[in-house]
Amino acid sequence: METTIANTATPQFVSQYNVFTDANGEQYTKDSLLTGIVNTTKLSGGNGAFPEGGELDPGLFTRNPKGWNIQAACQWLHSHAQIGSSGWCARYVRQAIEAGGLSTAGRPNWAWKYIHYLPTIGFKFIGKVSRNQQFTPQPGDIAVYQKGTNPNVPGHICMWTGMEWASDFRQRNMIVYQATNTAYLFRFAA
Repeated sequence: METTIANTATPQFVSQYNVFTDANGEQYTKDSLLTGIVNTTKLSGGNGAFPEGGELDPGLFTRNPKGWNIQAACQWLHSHAQIGSSGWCARYVRQAIEAGGLSTAGRPNWAWKYIHYLPTIGFKFIGKVSRNQQFTPQPGDIAVYQKGTNPNVPGHICMWTGMEWASDFRQRNMIVYQATNTAYLFRFAA
């Protein structure tokens, strides 16, 4: 039996045997959807990693009981990143996260919105890193930033693979937008 849930405020899901398929063809289990909802709910209202005002506190996150295989995630991203951008940075980084064994249920569509999403699945916000700041990334570190200060564009997300910053393409630097000087840096908290 197939069930369709229709609501203009949310995507439509088609369910068959507790597997849900969204409008983009992505599939989720009932458990992964519920985990995403619970993790997001825990952090709402300024009681979790995001105090009132929406700014992140370094070091706060929701511990993920599942481990993350950083090596598998980095290998996936390194082998799938292209030479030039296709405009799908969030999709590629999300698929790398999933290749490492984490669910991304409840994820946002735009890259810059991962700033508030990553702590809900176990990534600790380390702090903001400027374009000229010297630091040593660790494999699996994720950088997220906006293009300038415009919240109406998707922004960018990328991961350090141990060899390079990569997203949908292999990057020369962590920050690829000239109008951007600062990125939010995240590291999975084992």
